[in-house]
Amino acid sequence: MTEGLFHGTTLFFALISGILFTRVLRGMPWARFYLNKFTNVILPYLVVSTVLVALQWPQVVAYLKANDLQDSFLHVLLLNVVTGSAEVQLWYIPVLAVLFVMTPALEAMLRFRNGVLLLLLALVPLVVSRTVSPHMLSVNSVIYFLGAYGFGMYLGERLEAMLALVRNFRALMWAVFLISLVANFWLFLSGYTPSGFFSLQESVVYLNKILAALLILELLQAHEDRMPRLLQTLGTYAFSLYFLHFTVMVNLDKALVQAWPGMSVVGVAAGALAIYLVSITLTLMLCIMLKKLFGRYSRMLIGA
Repeated sequence: MTEGLFHGTTLFFALISGILFTRVLRGMPWARFYLNKFTNVILPYLVVSTVLVALQWPQVVAYLKANDLQDSFLHVLLLNVVTGSAEVQLWYIPVLAVLFVMTPALEAMLRFRNGVLLLLLALVPLVVSRTVSPHMLSVNSVIYFLGAYGFGMYLGERLEAMLALVRNFRALMWAVFLISLVANFWLFLSGYTPSGFFSLQESVVYLNKILAALLILELLQAHEDRMPRLLQTLGTYAFSLYFLHFTVMVNLDKALVQAWPGMSVVGVAAGALAIYLVSITLTLMLCIMLKKLFGRYSRMLIGA
């Protein structure tokens, strides 16, 4: 259930990063741009990765002893940082770092013939799919998210006109979104296994999440004068929620499986959604506490 609904929502991060570049950061000296990204993205990633590796270090040491191996904390930490493997969701930050490096080239593409090259790039993920667990970090994944990041830059430059287009074709977009959502569920339930660099499932997910992003953006724009406080709070803590939510979620998953080992399919689906909502709530409370604790340094430490 959570895979069907939320798999691929990392695309939202890439899309938002692209929108923010052209609407907020474009024209900033590149040295300042990269300092901004290091301070607000890479530095909290390093901090969170270090804490996670430190927490897991006793188990790592036990594994090394059991297999007659030797390694140092620094080497294990560096390996986790480079590969984004301190926890399963962190693979995206090395990908994002590559997107940041390529931003000047994408900005040049945006200036060429009204951004047509970025529109073509946004179509590439339909035929070149990202890789999934356990090999999340790959050239394919970079290409996949580069399409969303570039499309975000294109959107940001002409956001009002694009959202007007969404309003004109809203019914059609909702229809395609729902069809792709059903197809996504079916592919998960059927146990679809991709081969080579192309995955029909990831193509469907890409289409589904890009359409979802456009529909959500249009909805938010229509209600921007009366935005719910909860959404603003979630926006403030979105990056730190990304960093910390999985630790909470995986432990709740384990507790649910131990408490009800013989759940039905409906029970598993309902439990998955309940755990998702509870874990986000608990993680949000944790993030608020950490932000108050660290004050003005919290953004460099937890991303909020």
